[in-house]
Amino acid sequence: MTPTPNDPTAIIKSGARAAARPDAAPATLQAVLDALEGRRDLAANRLRDLRSAVTRVAKLLGAAPGHIPLELPVLAAKLAAVNPVGAGLTAKTFSNIRSDFLAAVNASGLKQLRSPGKDALSPGWSRMLAKLPKRRGGIGLSRLARHASREGVEPHQIDDVALDRFITAVRESSLHRNPNHLHRTIAKIWNEAARQPGLDLRQVTIPSFRPAAKRTNWESLASEFRQNVDDYLAWCSGSDVFNADARPRPLAAQTLKLRRIQIHAAVTALVAAGIKPSEIKSLADLVSPGAVKLILRQRYNAANGRENSFNRGLAEALAQIAREWVKVDADVVAELKKLAGKMPMPQSGLTDKNKGFLRQFDDPAVLQRLHDLPDRLWAEVRRQAPHFRTLAKAQAALALSILCYIPLRLQNLVSLTFDVHLFVRAEANAISSLEIPGSEVKNKTDMAFDIPHRTAKMLIEYRDRIAPKIIGHRPDRLFVKADGSPKSQSAVAWLIKTCARRRAGIVLTSHQFRHLSAKVLLDAEPGSFETVRQLLGHKSLKTTVGAYAGIDSRRAARHHQHLIEQALAARKPRHRFKAGRDNLER
Repeated sequence: MTPTPNDPTAIIKSGARAAARPDAAPATLQAVLDALEGRRDLAANRLRDLRSAVTRVAKLLGAAPGHIPLELPVLAAKLAAVNPVGAGLTAKTFSNIRSDFLAAVNASGLKQLRSPGKDALSPGWSRMLAKLPKRRGGIGLSRLARHASREGVEPHQIDDVALDRFITAVRESSLHRNPNHLHRTIAKIWNEAARQPGLDLRQVTIPSFRPAAKRTNWESLASEFRQNVDDYLAWCSGSDVFNADARPRPLAAQTLKLRRIQIHAAVTALVAAGIKPSEIKSLADLVSPGAVKLILRQRYNAANGRENSFNRGLAEALAQIAREWVKVDADVVAELKKLAGKMPMPQSGLTDKNKGFLRQFDDPAVLQRLHDLPDRLWAEVRRQAPHFRTLAKAQAALALSILCYIPLRLQNLVSLTFDVHLFVRAEANAISSLEIPGSEVKNKTDMAFDIPHRTAKMLIEYRDRIAPKIIGHRPDRLFVKADGSPKSQSAVAWLIKTCARRRAGIVLTSHQFRHLSAKVLLDAEPGSFETVRQLLGHKSLKTTVGAYAGIDSRRAARHHQHLIEQALAARKPRHRFKAGRDNLER
């Protein structure tokens, strides 16, 4: 019997049968739109909203509906990468689009989806959830409870297999942003509940989705090698300045961290080349010409022969270790330097990643969003009750406000201290300043800046009113935890990056503010590399020109295009009719 156009049940069943045929082409979002055309039972407004959700999802994914397969796990991953603010959407609008899209797929009949919130709880699940803390247990396990109730699975029957089936259902019938995170979270909450007496629940395995370690396990290396590395790094740090063999110039903390990473990478490459970890007894075994050749060949092949700054730095570090610590002969050092010279040297200038980052700001609205964000965050801080989250939001606002005008390196930003680096004045016409001595700067150059008046007012309010309500006293340092202890560099970096992405739709790191500052200056004054050098604190103008000459060439080309257009416009006759009449008279 042929279904009538107004029979929604028959339409859904026929759509599902068509999608299930082995010879049928994979369904796409266009198929969803086509199927919705047959839903005469839906109100015109509802049908319009469902179709709009499908087309807007296609637009967000950057493809035509007919080119996007209807595979919910793939769509969920792609939509999770979409930043609603960057797409000009509010979080609420984006959520509505996702919800209406799922409703459209369900109405099309191409997939049978079921909202977990509409499933009733079984008596067994209701009794169990009533015994758990509502926020952690009741809310955290409600989705699992409703799914299990529908499947006829009671709490005492939940095990790893049942939990896997639930996560599979989430992947295949929803647009959940991170099913792996959901799996781990529910497993943790479930095990907390299972430890409570009287519930008779089984523990489940907490899954790990971390990728396998790429580097050789440090503990698997010979103890004498690890001790040799520790001795070398201690020597590099200048821990004993009175040692007769002390390093003339101690390495900075960040350089020491990088040197340990380089040694670990070299060991990993040597092991991958076939050398047993137990055979590496000291750094001398790592920097022999034969070992260095194996290491560099392994790294070169892994990079497919492409330019790689880390590989070039690793090669140079191995030669330095051989010369300074192992003290090999001069001819061996020369051979190691020759090997290092064969590793491709990256060209000067910005990386492709940083060039892509700067392209965001070709749209002036993006820069405006970034500069408006600190004020928006600060307004929210003033309205909210004292809380550790309020403290983090205030620090994010201050970090963004400072970096927009004063592009500090992250290590200097994190260590900012009141009355040591930050000298703020409350008077209307007073000048507040930020000063960093050369001993704390990467290139040992003193740096000093005037703090914008608006930012200074925020700093004073943070120090005198906001932070004391949360940590109990006026903070000395700018970036502190709720207990008053200093925050780490990684914590502040994450705060800046996450806040900019979630609240302004902009992808940038704290260090990329330096590239942005160079772009702003060169946009306004092409060729003003000396101004950029002074702002960023470079010692050499060559460093500045090498980094930013590429982006300045765009401005030269833009000016050249403008001159050509002016010249062409000047050669055009003002009045065609008059020019023709003059020719006839002649």
